[in-house]
Amino acid sequence: MQQLVFSGHTGQHPVLVTDEGSFRSLRFGTEEWQTCIDLQKPWELQLAYTQWMATALLLHPRPEKFLLIGLGGGALPHFLLHHHPEAQIDVVEKERLVIDLAHGYFRLPLREGLRIVNRDALSYLHTDPACGYHLAFLDIFGPGAMAPALFDSELYSLLLARLCPEGILVVNLWCGDKPLYHQALRAVGEASGDRFLQMAVKKRSNVILLIFPNDIPHKIIKKAQKCSADSQQRYGLDFPYYLKRLRRTNRSSLFHTLFG
Repeated sequence: MQQLVFSGHTGQHPVLVTDEGSFRSLRFGTEEWQTCIDLQKPWELQLAYTQWMATALLLHPRPEKFLLIGLGGGALPHFLLHHHPEAQIDVVEKERLVIDLAHGYFRLPLREGLRIVNRDALSYLHTDPACGYHLAFLDIFGPGAMAPALFDSELYSLLLARLCPEGILVVNLWCGDKPLYHQALRAVGEASGDRFLQMAVKKRSNVILLIFPNDIPHKIIKKAQKCSADSQQRYGLDFPYYLKRLRRTNRSSLFHTLFG
């Protein structure tokens, strides 16, 4: 049975924190979870879409500089701090309450290498000089809906400009509303020159996009598939299956050639 441990409001939407056993969840006033962590093992990703987003770790040779737009309860920072303890992790979150909850209720530590900025994403990207990120994760949602910025090509252009040449922008979108989903895809395509791949999360309405500042790295993706079993053991995630779904979701003749 769920127990309510916090109820508040950001000024735009309600915020609820609930417990069920050792699992703690964050919701913005709807049934959908923005975050779920196991308080006993907070570094393990619980929500399927976050596990699929982590696939991008296989596609950069040494990912150690991360940008996260959207904090939630801090599941991804927990995961990255555990598996990449020497990494630089910059997080941008516009809601002060969400930052306070991540530290106070979801046990996100104050650590060297973890920087959390209380800013709107576009404002931050226009003014902060940090760049050269290996991976950038974009996960911004309101109550039951994609945030308006996800339909703005400028957001994707600014994020791609912050990446190193081999970097990857990872985006969580929702395909439950097809017109809105395709509107977001058009913004991504405009910003990236259609240099992106889609990963449809099984039995969910989440679609994870992998967006590249340069050509899609087909050889690196093929190599990642060959090494995915080792990565599965390291991270505790089913990377062989995620990469298989990546192939099936992107049905181009080149991908059939690469993956057979």
